Order: sequence, then C-alpha cells, then structure tokens
Amino acid sequence: MSTLSGPVATLAEVSRLAADSVGPWLNEYEGYRGTIVFTDEERQLARLVTFWDSAADEVRARESRTAMRDQLAATAGMEVVEFGVFDVIGYQFLADLASQQGD
Repeated sequence: MSTLSGPVATLAEVSRLAADSVGPWLNEYEGYRGTIVFTDEERQLARLVTFWDSAADEVRARESRTAMRDQLAATAGMEVVEFGVFDVIGYQFLADLASQQGD
C-alpha cells in the first residue's frame, strides 16, 4: 500500500487517463490480482493498494511498479509519503447487485 499526499482530484484524473496503459501493464505481472485506490479529498491523501497472490510475486514486481507509481504521483503533483506491505488475513465482498437482478 502506498500513501500519497497532494491534490487528490488531480490523482483521480491522472488515474483515469493512465488506466488504459497501466492496467494492461500490471496484468502482465505474475500473481497480480488488482488495485484499489482510496482518496480523502479533505486531508489530500490517497492510498493505492495492489493485491498479489503471494509476497514473492509482489517483491518481483516492486522495483518497476515503484518507478511507475512515482512517475504517476509526480504527474499528479503528489508525493509518496509512505509505503508498506501487508498480509490480507480476511476479507468479505458482497456480490454485485447488478448481476443478481437477472436471477
């Protein structure tokens, strides 16, 4: 998880523009499972969380991902203020309601 500080509204726009090129690029990494971006406009913070099958998969991709993250942050006028690796010990996601409406 990376924590960024700066104009969150700019990050949202840069994220939308970069999604077409960064998404497929991340999908090339073995073990990559997805990304979630959390924003707090009031505090001018964003948290980017990437999910991996294993710690080894994350480590193999970290150097190039870090360079891409730093480049996107700079483009958005933001600064990376913290980075950490966490294990997911539990989760629960609700089923997509739109897909259930046909059932």
